[in-house]
Amino acid sequence: MIERYAKLAGVHRIQAKGLRHSHASYLINDFNVDILMLSKRLGHSGPEITLRHYSHMYPNRDEVIAENITGHINIQTSKTNQVKFNGNQSI
Repeated sequence: MIERYAKLAGVHRIQAKGLRHSHASYLINDFNVDILMLSKRLGHSGPEITLRHYSHMYPNRDEVIAENITGHINIQTSKTNQVKFNGNQSI
């Protein structure tokens, strides 16, 4: 069936596992699907199997997280200090 439709489309024939890999790659790249959802969708027994095959497709995720949280954390320091320290005290 794949060969027949590849001929009709004028493209090279691809193996079924190639279609599966292309589908997974598409979900990761275009929809940023998380590894747990992808693992479930592919029918893997656990996410570690999915990570073994697709972890290379999740580069720089730490940088993406850092960019997303930049500006969302608001640190406010106290305007007054309750510690009395003049610099000459021994600890």
